[in-house]
Amino acid sequence: MSDTTQLHHQVTEVLRDKIVDGILRPGTPISERELCEELGVSRTPLREALKVLASEGLVQLFRNRGAIVSPISVEMIEDKLAVIAALEGFAVRQVCLQATNDQLKDLENLSRQFSRQFDSGKPEQYFDLNQSFHHRLVEMTGNSVLIDMHSLLSRHVRRPRMEGVRHHVPTAEVLEEHEAILKALLARDAVSAQAAVERHLRRVAQTVVQYFRSR
Repeated sequence: MSDTTQLHHQVTEVLRDKIVDGILRPGTPISERELCEELGVSRTPLREALKVLASEGLVQLFRNRGAIVSPISVEMIEDKLAVIAALEGFAVRQVCLQATNDQLKDLENLSRQFSRQFDSGKPEQYFDLNQSFHHRLVEMTGNSVLIDMHSLLSRHVRRPRMEGVRHHVPTAEVLEEHEAILKALLARDAVSAQAAVERHLRRVAQTVVQYFRSR
């Protein structure tokens, strides 16, 4: 990776974190001059980073008028979470059919780690552990198209999901839902695995959407 590409990725990560963590709020104008000074970079890597974040739905670009942090659309969140549920429903069916026993064991170990480290008082840690489980599920399919689509949509909804998690304390119900998914996978019961993961993600979507609609 060239120094220019690495710098571009670093700037993208910093800006993404600022938006996801709520430091840059929805609708906030993005000052290129201020960010260049803060990050110690030229406008070229910053503008490349903004293009990436625009593709993720985090930034809106306007010709000759700069950029703003994208407003959060409840309807868009709901639609994207529904598609993620469908993708993961397909993924678990494939995992039941083709995953090796060692792969399922690795997933079981990841799930156990999530259970041991679950702490409703640490929303960021909870979110990262939870995402690791779901991303691993999709990666086990080996389907590059599915993996890319799931990764892109997951980045799109990371900001509203993080905000929802911070204001809605996760409960042990999450652990029970993950256990149901894992149990079906270990039994290679594709129908039950799909039902379990879609039920879990529907509840997640309802929680996030209800939070934003009640603000």
